[in-house]
Amino acid sequence: MGRGTLTLIEFAAEGATVVVAGGVLDHTTYGRLRTHLLKCAAEAPSALVVDVSALSVPNPTVLAVFVAVDTQMSHWPGVPVSVVSPPHEDSPVPPDSPIRRFVPVYPTVAVALAAAATPIRRVVSSELPNNNTAMPLGRALVREFCADWGADWGEESALLIATELVQNTIQHTLSAPKLRLELRRGLFTIAVHDDHPRCPPTSPPPRPGIGVHGLEIIAQLCHTWGATPTPSGGKVVWATLREKNA
Repeated sequence: MGRGTLTLIEFAAEGATVVVAGGVLDHTTYGRLRTHLLKCAAEAPSALVVDVSALSVPNPTVLAVFVAVDTQMSHWPGVPVSVVSPPHEDSPVPPDSPIRRFVPVYPTVAVALAAAATPIRRVVSSELPNNNTAMPLGRALVREFCADWGADWGEESALLIATELVQNTIQHTLSAPKLRLELRRGLFTIAVHDDHPRCPPTSPPPRPGIGVHGLEIIAQLCHTWGATPTPSGGKVVWATLREKNA
């Protein structure tokens, strides 16, 4: 493979997404790999496993991409990231690589998937109609989820966030909003998927003379929030709440 050539193949396995990377990882392909992994995570798999066994890494400093992706995913969607690389000196991630201190590295995909099965997560999703009945249906789903999984600490904020996200989808798109709630390692995610590719600005401009509303409310209520394109061409707008002492 020539300089700057990167191939990425993905498939689902045991609830996780496995990305097989080939070609060359360098400063010209770093951004493409990072963007692709974040898009895969937007679908909220149980884990993200990146097989780099066939990858050429001329400069090992670019392996920091996996640390960057793992750090961003720790804010949302809480998807654990692991890397697959053979345990020998000529491996893309050799035994003495410093990234092993930050991201788990396994010898095979099977071993990585087995390790990823350990974290406990609670998840529920529902496709809602593109009309005003979606808001009460979404709030009912939030209440049921919080009651079932002991997330009462985040219920009030989650109700407001879910209402705003669902309402925005109905007002600005023609697609049916898909509300997804997930609790993993003290991170409570409220996310709404739709088929429209345009992402809202993460820092909406202030409106003179108008009180706090919409995305500003979400920003004040949550730990962090954002919007991420999905591989299908749509987007997911998400917000996270953190349980105290989690």
